[in-house]
Amino acid sequence: MRLRIKDICDYVSRGTTPDYVDEAVNKVMNQATFSKGWIDESNIRYTSKTNKGARIMKGDLLMASTGGGVLGKVFFFDDDNSFYADSHVTIMRNSKGANLMKYLYYYFYLRYDEINATMVKGSTNQTELQRNYLLSYELDVPTLADQQRMVTYLDTKLSEIDHQVSLLTSKRDAYLRLKKSIINHAVTHGLNPNVKMKDSGIEWIGEVPEHWEMCRFKDAFRRWTTGITPDSKNYKYFESDICKGYTWVTISDFLEKYISQSNLNLSDESIKLFMPPLSLKGSLMFSFKLSVGKIAFADKDLYTNEAIVSIPPNNGQCLEYYYYMLPNVLHENATENIYGAKMLNQKIIANMLMVVPPLPEQRAIATYLDDKCSKIETIVSNLDKQISRYGDLKRSLIDEVITGKRAV
Repeated sequence: MRLRIKDICDYVSRGTTPDYVDEAVNKVMNQATFSKGWIDESNIRYTSKTNKGARIMKGDLLMASTGGGVLGKVFFFDDDNSFYADSHVTIMRNSKGANLMKYLYYYFYLRYDEINATMVKGSTNQTELQRNYLLSYELDVPTLADQQRMVTYLDTKLSEIDHQVSLLTSKRDAYLRLKKSIINHAVTHGLNPNVKMKDSGIEWIGEVPEHWEMCRFKDAFRRWTTGITPDSKNYKYFESDICKGYTWVTISDFLEKYISQSNLNLSDESIKLFMPPLSLKGSLMFSFKLSVGKIAFADKDLYTNEAIVSIPPNNGQCLEYYYYMLPNVLHENATENIYGAKMLNQKIIANMLMVVPPLPEQRAIATYLDDKCSKIETIVSNLDKQISRYGDLKRSLIDEVITGKRAV
């Protein structure tokens, strides 16, 4: 039987904007909470709002509804905890139980690309799921008995795959924690285990080597700039061909340690009109709005948006050391805006205190961490490949069952 989503679900709606509080019974379900395929409560937040329309019920299907890279990811909620969806999450429900939402979850699990191709509006990371497109979406729905048989089979087989993925993920996370621990120790204690220590005066840093200095950002770096974002709705300021124009980096481009290109570039007209500051090759760039603490080097001359600070090379400091040291400083100094998002401003950045070893020690620490982190990253990369292969196996199995290629 061919049905539309509005024939299957009697409730399809976005959540609401929470009023974040430090602690409460009601947990906020945002896209990051479920986009990995499980409920990740590592950064869970709470709300005092109990808006009935945003309450997630057991058996609901959730769909990430904003932003490139995550929009279209789905999650079947089979929990009794009190979760409320934020405004970036769509809740899909059949309260009468006439159709299995778990079957719909498996169906949409395979259709991430189709969702992004047919149900959204917007550009780059400003894409939004359109409710009317979702409601009118049609699919072939098997009988309830067939749905139940498919779901039971997939639940059993996929639980075995998920168990293996869980083991690999735990191992991966342990290595990432080890990497973070090694970095934190090196940038605050140095490489000499016998050095005399002193109190840094900053609680989260603790003791540092006696001969190291504590210095404000603006005193360590006399020159630093922020970028410019032309009117994003005026496409004449941008060129999409990465082989042309002036490379314009946004936070979404911070995927590697070294950045040389972006999906968007500034046009000649934009350069002439806005005259944005140029981040020279070798500059250390970091984000200070929304995704606070993302950090990378410019691998060629490029331009950045207004949410990125650039520190030019050849300024008397070893930027490779600050690549490892700065993220923690940025996170610890960030404040929350009225929406609960972590942010910094230029005044805070200028006055935040940093640990500053002598230049030779900065270089030695950077070299040490490059070696240690490279080895850990190789291990993590291999674990990611194994996890990815299990993901491919999972998708293949779902596809064979949902399309009838595999009889169950």
